[in-house]
Amino acid sequence: MSTGVTPFYYPEQPDPSFQLQLEDSYFLVKLHDTQAFFEVDWLRNPLNKLSYLTLSSSIKSSFKENFSTESLHKISTIQNNIPCRLGIGSNLTEWLPVRASGSLEIQITYTALQDTPIKNLIAQIEPADLIAKLSLKPDLAVALKVSKFVGKLLSYLVQEGKQHQIFSLTSTLNIHELKTGYYVAIGSHKDEDLPSPQFLQIDKDGRLRDKSAESLLSRLSYVVIEVQGISKLGAESFREQPWWELLTTAKNIISNTPFDSESDRRKLNNEWLVTLKYVQTLASQQKSEVLKSEIQGVIASAQVEVDNKLKPQTIAESTRGDELQDELQDILGIETKQELQDLARNYQEALKISQQLLKQYNLSGD
Repeated sequence: MSTGVTPFYYPEQPDPSFQLQLEDSYFLVKLHDTQAFFEVDWLRNPLNKLSYLTLSSSIKSSFKENFSTESLHKISTIQNNIPCRLGIGSNLTEWLPVRASGSLEIQITYTALQDTPIKNLIAQIEPADLIAKLSLKPDLAVALKVSKFVGKLLSYLVQEGKQHQIFSLTSTLNIHELKTGYYVAIGSHKDEDLPSPQFLQIDKDGRLRDKSAESLLSRLSYVVIEVQGISKLGAESFREQPWWELLTTAKNIISNTPFDSESDRRKLNNEWLVTLKYVQTLASQQKSEVLKSEIQGVIASAQVEVDNKLKPQTIAESTRGDELQDELQDILGIETKQELQDLARNYQEALKISQQLLKQYNLSGD
């Protein structure tokens, strides 16, 4: 018999469709399944008054130091002594890079509130769909305002009623150890037998199951999060970053600039190489959540397009054979034109697979 909450652990489950790769992929964490169980002593509550339940989270990431995002995902009524599935599918993070170092601290809290005059408040909030949209977004200013609002609202609810924290989880996930798939944490605010991790599994439909002879889940609270993964973000995620804007502008200028002589071609090519060097500098200076491997793929793809425009008019004019110019070798870390073609092609193929995964995750357009 025990009270409290377990840390996140990775239960038996079907093989995920994508495996994370250090420094070459991204992850996103979302709420997948949630259940709250609030046990009330019938002698102390003979009228079985309804309680209200809040589900809130706090996310701290090493990618955004000294900043946490407070989110209120649900306010609803809960029947005492009956398990309540909350039906939450909110994102807890945006897409973040899988780096060799870094961590993510996740706090999830279920709070039951009794004798709380918030019925009218709930009636106003739920139709406005305010709660479901309180999740981490790239706009830091908006996230700060949302977090401040959520903090004040939770403080009001706690002050106005009797608070019972029935599930309080704080768990730190090390980025380099993350796997795609489902993580589970289980707990109880009363003395209950918690199922051993080896008896829990996620089935093919993404549902939490207890394989033991007598299921214990009906008297417990739990949270299931899903870690999703992709290998490439694509331009939509970094199109406002200076390095990408500069790269795209320079590429478009070359594509739309006619030239009649070899000297004009060489001039355009030299200007392009200078721009690429500056693009590389901008990308390295910026505290970006875009991985170096993706930036190299984007530059390689742009280089292939520029090469098709600026290639020498005759074979004799191409004096270096398959070898890339020294500047390109320094920028891309490759030596030959064949490697350039491979790098650009592999990036485009990985980007296509990532788009397919996004559709599978039902996240396209989010």
